[in-house]
Amino acid sequence: MRYVLFRSIQIMALLSVLSGLYFGIRDRNLMLEVQALAWGALLFYAAYWANERWGKQ
Repeated sequence: MRYVLFRSIQIMALLSVLSGLYFGIRDRNLMLEVQALAWGALLFYAAYWANERWGKQ
């Protein structure tokens, strides 16, 4: 069950990166793009680490 939770968090992180890039390009806001990329990557790798640590038991 934890595996599904961590994978869902990874999917949400990737969607946040894609939506941040979309809205950043649309509004010509580079800071929004960088923030979405940073937070999305942080969330993605945190969920990956948690999945490796607790999800595969």
